[in-house]
Amino acid sequence: MQKNKLEGVYCIIGEENFLHDAFDQTIKVCLENKVKLFQIRFKNKNIFFEHGPKLKNLIEEIHYHSGLVLVNDDITQIEEFNFDGIHLGQSDISPIFARHIYKEKIIGLSCYNSISLANQYLDYIDYVSFGAMHRSLTKKNAREISQAELQKIIKFKSKPKAIIGGINLDTYESNISNNFDMIAISDGIFSSEDLPSFLNMLNKS
Repeated sequence: MQKNKLEGVYCIIGEENFLHDAFDQTIKVCLENKVKLFQIRFKNKNIFFEHGPKLKNLIEEIHYHSGLVLVNDDITQIEEFNFDGIHLGQSDISPIFARHIYKEKIIGLSCYNSISLANQYLDYIDYVSFGAMHRSLTKKNAREISQAELQKIIKFKSKPKAIIGGINLDTYESNISNNFDMIAISDGIFSSEDLPSFLNMLNKS
């Protein structure tokens, strides 16, 4: 597994993005602008079955461009769709159990503002995510991390780390790219009025 690709823009795809008329064009722009890491976050599990061929074609296209695709939460879909790994939250299965089943897959863990949580599972995960950096349209109830928490998180070096939450052209700060391996973005990508320029700016940071 190409775990060295855990860097750069991390595109989070929800069902509303996946089913939007402009989805294919948005993914095309992402791939043309060096986005190599994607996550499928479907809360409506029926999407996997109702749009299975479309999802498989998407994953094949991303793999063709040497990218990686993880699934959020749902370990039962990994083999069916050839996902490269799974991203887990606090209400999902334990990273220990996930690693026991999938020794070669990528496992990511949402740690919110907790470095101690990240340290607890270091032997079983490949990366961690922290946030929310800003108010998020994707997770409206997520608490923003404080500046004091952010400074502690920046010092965490034990695993590759992602920052997530409300990052777009207006809220982006260059110090984020300097201190995090990955920048996880959903609405900031799919609602961008000038996505090539936004991604170009992130790639140069």
